[in-house]
Amino acid sequence: MNKKWMIGTLALSLGLVSAGSGALAATPAVGSTAVKTVAASLPGKEGPATINNLTVKSVIPLVVHAKKLYTYASGAGNILGAEKFVYNGLEYRYLSSDLGTKQQLMNYIKRGFTHNAAAFYVQTQFLEMKGRMAQVNADVGNHLQFDKATARMVSKTATTAVFELSVPQPNGQGDNADVVVKLKKVNGYWRIDMSPDTLF
Repeated sequence: MNKKWMIGTLALSLGLVSAGSGALAATPAVGSTAVKTVAASLPGKEGPATINNLTVKSVIPLVVHAKKLYTYASGAGNILGAEKFVYNGLEYRYLSSDLGTKQQLMNYIKRGFTHNAAAFYVQTQFLEMKGRMAQVNADVGNHLQFDKATARMVSKTATTAVFELSVPQPNGQGDNADVVVKLKKVNGYWRIDMSPDTLF
């Protein structure tokens, strides 16, 4: 009985027989729902990416949101013990499957950054190897406390803006860092218009 079931399922998955009652055909839909659930829990799905009124208050959550995107992508995604390889004398690690292709990585970064900023970042900080995205196996980024930053508007038009942030150092050590953030309105929402690695 079990053998027949396995052969039937194999034949169905190979397209050799039709689903008939539809009970087997429904099975893949369960899998795709699970994939959507995983995607929804990725960092970067939260609200700050939908800011259309940019102020000294609303720019901070947008920058904090963008830093989450950067931290996740620069850390190879949701992988511990990522698959590694050596290329041109450097050790690289593959990104997790949710960021595994160039398009997936671009779409993810564009949740907080403009297309040009995302494209520059992907082109300069990642390597496409056998259709998969990889990066040098190293920790990057600063530890500035963007969630505690204060902002000052330098300039703003209908579609572009520049803010200067005063960002505390970790554990309050040393003077605040002055960080300039350039933004652009894309499809009605504000996005950071500079490569994540130059900001964070």
